[in-house]
Amino acid sequence: MQVQSSSYKLDDQATTTPVEIVQNWLIKQLAEQLNLDPDKIKTTEPFTRYGLDSIDAVTLVGDLEDWLDLDLPDTLFWDHPTVEKSAQYLSENYDLADAVSNVESEESESAQPVNQTQDNNSEKKGWGNLFGRF
Repeated sequence: MQVQSSSYKLDDQATTTPVEIVQNWLIKQLAEQLNLDPDKIKTTEPFTRYGLDSIDAVTLVGDLEDWLDLDLPDTLFWDHPTVEKSAQYLSENYDLADAVSNVESEESESAQPVNQTQDNNSEKKGWGNLFGRF
């Protein structure tokens, strides 16, 4: 078995546990929010090492709450200062299996192909379909 040097495995079929799914989500969001390469983020390094400040941390907690549809403490990333510790805390104190399965089912529903009959007037679309209204 080959071990990857990075902990980032988003979209990897081997990701099966809720903890791994949350870790991958956190890495992806942290990378996007701080303009970092996700492959450089390690699950055992403190968030502050990557430049996460209090405003970014509260924003990230809010995004995580929205994603999991859970109420989480605003101080989550200060009390549990690594991706690994945060995900572990969440798995021990919240029902992540239900939350993650809800997220996965929503993502699979949104991945369904768009009904082809909805785009009949695609050539008239522009500026929010403003031109198609006339």
